[in-house]
Amino acid sequence: MNKSQIAKILHDRITHGLSFRSLAKKYSTSAATIHRIVKKEHPIKKTQEEQDTSMPDDVAQLRELLRKERLRNELLNNIIDIADQELGTNIRKKSGIRRSE
Repeated sequence: MNKSQIAKILHDRITHGLSFRSLAKKYSTSAATIHRIVKKEHPIKKTQEEQDTSMPDDVAQLRELLRKERLRNELLNNIIDIADQELGTNIRKKSGIRRSE
């Protein structure tokens, strides 16, 4: 494929939002070829929001998040322990058929 066809394919993909299959049909090629062209020539760039993770930079904030997650973990473990006592079973134990050796 020449550069003018690739430019037309990219233009149709970006401006009209045509699918790979419709572009393949329009330009008489396979959808896989269209996919390779689009991904190679016009890679998806993450927006600034997607690049910024939800992790704060401040160490104090990170420590507070860690403390909250540890408390949550302890709470969930306590809930499982209470359920074990009330039901008289072991929830953490895997149930089902064991593998034969």
